[in-house]
Amino acid sequence: MGGTLAPILAAELRSRGGETVAWDRSAVDPEDSRAVDDFIRRSGVSALVHCGMGSPLWAERMAARCAALGIPFLYTSSVSVFGAHQVGPFDPDAVPEPTDDYGRYKLECEQRVRAAHAEAAVVRLGWQIALRTGGNQMVDHLARQHAAQGSIDASTRWYQACSFLDDTARVLADLLEGRATGLHHLDGNPGWSFHKIVEALNATMDAKWRVRPTEDITVHNLMRDGRLPTASIETRLSGCA
Repeated sequence: MGGTLAPILAAELRSRGGETVAWDRSAVDPEDSRAVDDFIRRSGVSALVHCGMGSPLWAERMAARCAALGIPFLYTSSVSVFGAHQVGPFDPDAVPEPTDDYGRYKLECEQRVRAAHAEAAVVRLGWQIALRTGGNQMVDHLARQHAAQGSIDASTRWYQACSFLDDTARVLADLLEGRATGLHHLDGNPGWSFHKIVEALNATMDAKWRVRPTEDITVHNLMRDGRLPTASIETRLSGCA
């Protein structure tokens, strides 16, 4: 519960009448297989969501224990499994070719989870957004960049998978309630460039950032998945469409 997404997802689940149990790593060591098994069994949870960092082996152990108990397991992965040389939009059948350590790590976790729990759900996410600072999300990154250099460089050739945190939480909760399985892509970007997104956030928040359009980053990692009714970022930034 110490990350950016987990508290928002927990609040969404509680708003639907559910109860949530946090994994306290100081009390339950993720590297202790017996402790992992015992905690999941004793907690009596009806589903488990892994949206934090940790070793691929931990993700595999959690998935295996949930499979043995016959309960859903949902793992949040990342668009970073696709390398910078790959051009989206990517559908769930696209073959990832990660080019950095984070992407390779996420892909290994995906593979271990799906091998350990045939009915697990793996959901790849883009960059998360909240209309505030704090947490590992886009607006906080932009605010820190502006504070550090007095401006924000935003490429008009960068098409970044992204979604608002509360929209992500809503869709994940829907997937849990529906006992979804398999691989999913969750992306709320309808095709906006990073520059357009930054300008829209700037106007919506009245942040008064100095935004400089560039062409220094050329990335197209949008994801598509017609099964997920993800709210478009355009609905939250409609005045800037």
